[in-house]
Amino acid sequence: MARLSPPVSDASIGDWLAWLAAAQSALNAASNSSSAGQKKDTWWVTETQHRINAIAALLQDFMPWLQPEYAPLREISELGMERIEYALTIDKAITFAEHLEERLTSASPTIARNASLAELGEQFRVSVRMALQNLRSLAAALRGIAHHAETLVQEMEFAFLADPGRQILSIGYDVRAKKLHEACYDMIASEARIATFIAIARGEIHQESWFKLGREHVRTFGHFILLSWTGTMFEYLMPALWMRSYPDTLIARTLAACVTVQREFASSLRIPWGISESGASKKDDAGHYHYQAYGVPQIALFIEATAGPVVSPYSSFLALAVDSVAALRNLRRMASAGWVGEFGFYEAVDYSTDSGKPVLVREWMAHHQGMSLLAILNLLHNNAVQRWFHENPEVQASELLLHEMPVGKSVLKARLKE
Repeated sequence: MARLSPPVSDASIGDWLAWLAAAQSALNAASNSSSAGQKKDTWWVTETQHRINAIAALLQDFMPWLQPEYAPLREISELGMERIEYALTIDKAITFAEHLEERLTSASPTIARNASLAELGEQFRVSVRMALQNLRSLAAALRGIAHHAETLVQEMEFAFLADPGRQILSIGYDVRAKKLHEACYDMIASEARIATFIAIARGEIHQESWFKLGREHVRTFGHFILLSWTGTMFEYLMPALWMRSYPDTLIARTLAACVTVQREFASSLRIPWGISESGASKKDDAGHYHYQAYGVPQIALFIEATAGPVVSPYSSFLALAVDSVAALRNLRRMASAGWVGEFGFYEAVDYSTDSGKPVLVREWMAHHQGMSLLAILNLLHNNAVQRWFHENPEVQASELLLHEMPVGKSVLKARLKE
């Protein structure tokens, strides 16, 4: 297989699209070659081929005017394609396709007079018509999904989960016994933070429930930090995928301290940082990996909390919102150590084995991959997930809760009563 170099780092989207054809040809040749190499190499060639073909299919199905073969038509001023926007929303793409279809009709005499463009023009007309149908179908399908999701949200209930005595959310309802579970989510430094906030925003539990959540703290590695149950990065950072944290507030300082403590703890062991609940190398009789809430014991309220140590890459993705430079450096360290497989970063690396050698946990868990993708989206698109969440009027009405200062909750409680 001839060496195929991608476009330079600052290449335009147009350059990348033009490169697709060369990539397809090179990969097809490599796939048909008898010297494709080892099985793993063959997998990578085939998978890359599938992804390149998928990108080309997306262009053909939804934005054919971007395809390189239609470049001659872009020079026809009547079609208005001299300056093409590559980043269109679905609605804007529909509008563009509608106008383009109209312009193709008016420009058909010009195209027909050019023998070299006549056949290409007719092919383009069919492609635009099909793309317009596909875009309209996609828009309708996405609106349907959004409506269904909104319906599920509106039908969700929290009030029945509130423990009447403690005024905080129970961990669940026992349907057979027809009663609430006695255990409750009672720590603000936990994933329960987001559920409690939403329940308050919806008016299903009182604002006082926010202040019922535990705020015990500790000083470790030179930093004050709120305790979580098991000291996992998930507990501290997962809610931040949706919920904003404002400068110098209790939550903001806690998130920063969590990442710092995790880094210091891992540094003391000379391993990459990022310990959270994840899979581990031990397997059961069915061959399934063991799963446990691993965390830094120094910041855990649970006396039996253990770090393993088991390091999970998704934890570093969660940390992108707190210290993107350190998180990316940590992920590069993991990648250079071979922590990446066919579908991205592996679930974890287990340092707790009897052999003393790190063992890859060769699995990918959907919820950890999903959180990683949301974290990447927030990093690259100005906290898009947070912006979507905070655009909700009910959320906006309760945002003051997130402005709690580290000095205590008395000031905020007084403001809420005003």
